[in-house]
Amino acid sequence: MFVHKDQSNVIKVLRKQIAELEDEKESVKRYTEDFYSSRTEALQNWLEITSNFIQRAHYLLEDVGKRGKPLFQLRKKAEQICKDIAAHVQEARGFTVIPLSYRQEKVAAGRFEDFESRSDVLKDIMEALRSPGINKIGVYGKPGMGKTMMVREVKRRAEQERLFDAVLMATVGRNPDLPRIQDEIACVSNEETGLIEKNVLVILDDIWEPELSLELLGINGKEEDNVVSYKLLLTSRDRDVVSHASETQIEIGSLAGGDAWNLFKKIADDPNKSRGLPFYANEITKKCEGLPIAVATLANALRRRNLIEWKTTLRKLQSLPFDQLNSSQIPQSLYSAIKLHYSDLKSNELQQIFLLCSLLGQNATIQNLLKYVIGLGLFPEVKSIEEARAQVLNLVTKLRDSSLLLDSGSSLYFDMHDLVRDFATSTVSKEYGVLALTEDASVNRSHMEAMESIKWIYLSNGDTSLLPDELKCPQLTFFHLSKEGPSLASPPNLFRDKEGLKVLIELGATNIGTMMGELENLKVLSLAGSDIKELPRQIGQLTNLKLLDLSDCTELKVIPPGVLSNLSGLEELYMRNSFVQWAEGIEEHENQNASLAELQRLKLLTSIELHVICNIQKIPGGLFSENLARFKVFLGDRWNYWSSAWGVSKLLKLKPDERISSHHSVKKLLKKTNELHLEGLIGVKNVVNELDNDGFQELKYLFVQDASEVQHIISVLKPAFPVLELKNLFSASIARQLQQLQEIIVKHCSDMEEIIDDKEQESGNSAEERVGHIVELITLRSLKLQRLPKLISLNSSCRNMTFFYEKSIMVSWG
Repeated sequence: MFVHKDQSNVIKVLRKQIAELEDEKESVKRYTEDFYSSRTEALQNWLEITSNFIQRAHYLLEDVGKRGKPLFQLRKKAEQICKDIAAHVQEARGFTVIPLSYRQEKVAAGRFEDFESRSDVLKDIMEALRSPGINKIGVYGKPGMGKTMMVREVKRRAEQERLFDAVLMATVGRNPDLPRIQDEIACVSNEETGLIEKNVLVILDDIWEPELSLELLGINGKEEDNVVSYKLLLTSRDRDVVSHASETQIEIGSLAGGDAWNLFKKIADDPNKSRGLPFYANEITKKCEGLPIAVATLANALRRRNLIEWKTTLRKLQSLPFDQLNSSQIPQSLYSAIKLHYSDLKSNELQQIFLLCSLLGQNATIQNLLKYVIGLGLFPEVKSIEEARAQVLNLVTKLRDSSLLLDSGSSLYFDMHDLVRDFATSTVSKEYGVLALTEDASVNRSHMEAMESIKWIYLSNGDTSLLPDELKCPQLTFFHLSKEGPSLASPPNLFRDKEGLKVLIELGATNIGTMMGELENLKVLSLAGSDIKELPRQIGQLTNLKLLDLSDCTELKVIPPGVLSNLSGLEELYMRNSFVQWAEGIEEHENQNASLAELQRLKLLTSIELHVICNIQKIPGGLFSENLARFKVFLGDRWNYWSSAWGVSKLLKLKPDERISSHHSVKKLLKKTNELHLEGLIGVKNVVNELDNDGFQELKYLFVQDASEVQHIISVLKPAFPVLELKNLFSASIARQLQQLQEIIVKHCSDMEEIIDDKEQESGNSAEERVGHIVELITLRSLKLQRLPKLISLNSSCRNMTFFYEKSIMVSWG
């Protein structure tokens, strides 16, 4: 092969840039894991594109050597990839401009800290979990003491030490969001029965009632001969609650003085580095009275501030009056800290987002927050919902960094501490003309008298029987109502003359007023969880509607033809676990119900959740728009569980009744999918060749079951699955069934850690029990492993494996 010096230099540059890009990728991945604010869609897209770049570059280098092509034929490709990689690396540095020291401080503010006054508590909990005689453990302490952070650390350590087959954590709260909790539990339960059959730890955070129905939460653990199949870890602010529900109780108290000071220093700039600050820092810390959330809130507020600002903060803390709040369980120290920090929020947008977050409650979703923001028009310069989503994520990040929001552990959710929420709904709401009634509060005469100035109404589990027949709120732009039970039937004229209303959310509604068509400026309508059987035809008049949510409307059987197609401005449509009676054909006057063809007219649609159980060949060819940025689409018979365990934005589940390889609209969706479930495939022998010849460029997670005709997942030479997040090739239970397997080839899998994963059989099994779980691949003749930089072993417990007897082995990784 002839190699010119200049051409050789191009390849040297390419190799160098690949290494630089791989380093940058690891840096960004660590950044996204440790610093929540970077978990934006832009960053995730960057990581996906990076994997593709690296794979393309490696294939090009292989072409140079293996295929024997003259180098000059590949030079242009190499130069172009070099340019692309250089620009891509530069883009990454735009994400990571925050110094590492700052990131580490942020991590310290948002994670469990093993201080002396916490290490003993942690040790007691872990010992109770290991004890065979204790099945129910209660952790209690005053609000703001760090109970949630403690049990999250317990969860992490229990998983790390493999004490249980699975560890589940769910937040319960005063009024449990049962569907959400059930979804979380479904991720580790048997999908069909919800039965927890293995050794499982269930952590239920923030319980308020001692008589907690586990079955209602979706936990159907077995109990035979007084032996339960799970352990329960509960947290509550009330010792009496956990005393009734647990066998042993452990208290979390205030931080000791030294621990509070250390926490303050870890979050704020170390005051000892600046002359004059230590005195003020110490006095401010004392004002926090050992309350971790108060320490974190004030420390974040004073990060990188000068001496004058520290003096001002201390003076305010000493003189700030303590308002007597209606619900006042807020300690003086925390109230002062939150008030100071809230006053310091830089923009009106940020303050309103803070208020909206407080209304949404615990473990709230970014999606619900987005509904409010879109409808209220908080970002007038933003033109699309996708742009608004990015802005919301940015502001939520700022609130989380300031400790006014908590890290929920998921990019789809956010959380706010009870006490911070009480402050917001009791104090901040007055500034913005908000009537917010939560829990068991009800509308009273004083509320009625203040209606003239009310702009937002948020009634969560309130007594709606006291609502007037017509709201006298001329400035009303936002109305949220949710309650279970028949008392939710809204007065028919409730929204008369409310042309200014932009957001209407009636969760669990049993009827919808016929005057809804008059709400001509409505931008967001959510009827999620309602018992309505027919969608009113008047909704078709809401031509300014941007978002329609009909999720969990299980009784909805009729959507009149033309209603959906009239919503020409619709950008997001959510119909999970809802309407499935789609009419066939395209002629609206001939149909009794809406048809899928109507959705083709929604040209601005970017997000959809939809279930179609009709014959797949009857799905319109152009049903799924090129503009779709987010979707959860179920095609085929009934599927359970709409949630994704990985929080992906593009989920597709296929259970076809006939061949799908020729269906243009479905194949277009396959190209975009991040998580794909294939069940009962008909007439498909090669998944990649027949379903997406481009190789599923965006796919991260793949599930294939009941596909007896499938012979190959992939059998092509060109790249496929570039972003598939494989950490192992298959589980031990699957490996034991591969009795005819002769060849394994694994190449270019950047996250692969081991070939066969046997974690499922390790936890809780004795040595004798593991003997029956030996994996024997005695027919295997060839094993080729190449470009697997994270590969640790073939199997993490090699004593359980009998590999091949002889033949060819080619191993290369690094």
